[in-house]
Amino acid sequence: MLTYCQPLSLIFIAILMISSDYANSFSFIYRKNLILHRWQWELEAKKVKKVRPSTSGFGGAAAESCPCGSGTSYMKCCGKLHKSINDFQKATPEQVVRARYTAYAKREIDFIIKSTHPMNKNFDADIKHWRSQIDMNCYDNFELTKCQILEESMIDDKTATVAFVANMVQRDSRERTAFKETSTFEKIGGVWLYKEGIISDPPGRNQTEDSEITTAESE
Repeated sequence: MLTYCQPLSLIFIAILMISSDYANSFSFIYRKNLILHRWQWELEAKKVKKVRPSTSGFGGAAAESCPCGSGTSYMKCCGKLHKSINDFQKATPEQVVRARYTAYAKREIDFIIKSTHPMNKNFDADIKHWRSQIDMNCYDNFELTKCQILEESMIDDKTATVAFVANMVQRDSRERTAFKETSTFEKIGGVWLYKEGIISDPPGRNQTEDSEITTAESE
């Protein structure tokens, strides 16, 4: 005969037997909701004093050419995604890549956070701490001059990859540098979010180095 406590024990055991897959699914849904509500967190973020504020602003700064290299003004290009969730939701993976590149140039840290997939290795539920980490690693020693899109590939209706070259100039030495990245995006809640990226040398880098070595050897 079952005692009063036994049914409760059975229920507790049943809860413990829930599969890890279900637990992982619940965790994903929770983190997904964090992404979708991140726009609301701006109100809280505004209360936090920024050491180095955004440089996008309005007026002259907003009228400047967009750092992504599209040839249009900031507010007619990436600035729309930075300031409007509606434009962000309508954006293609390529446009999100450009907007993230420009976000580093303009110190739009909130957009970098909003456009990051919850399964990205840098995702941090502690938004305040995450913002401070991005603030310390925002390419301040470089001028971001152009985001060259090489290819956008739609894997399916929820997954895409974008290959691009990030061009930049070192502020002190004026040395030009670049790197290639192939980014993977996944669509969640109607927006394309940056999930992961593979860094490599930009096209022509290895060929140029090989040519220089061959020339040196022939001499």
